[in-house]
Amino acid sequence: MLRTTATLATLTAAAALAVSLASPVSAANGTLYINRAEYVDPSGCYTSGSADPFVYNQTDDVAVAYLLPNCQGLVTGTVWPGDGKEIVGSSVFIR
Repeated sequence: MLRTTATLATLTAAAALAVSLASPVSAANGTLYINRAEYVDPSGCYTSGSADPFVYNQTDDVAVAYLLPNCQGLVTGTVWPGDGKEIVGSSVFIR
């Protein structure tokens, strides 16, 4: 009985690991514009070439603005889906 339980636990853990590894990486659907740069189905951090860029969020996720490049420093604001505005900072993160 103990051997059957251990085998079943091992198989369950292996199946769970296989399912978690097969899951696709999630990205926002749509287009994120930072100044004149266009990012289709964006995911991750985007550093602007200028301070306080204009961000237009045509995705299904919230874009988060950061003060410093590479999404470092303080969070300075958000740009909601369908919204556009000048942000304080130099980088934007989106799921």
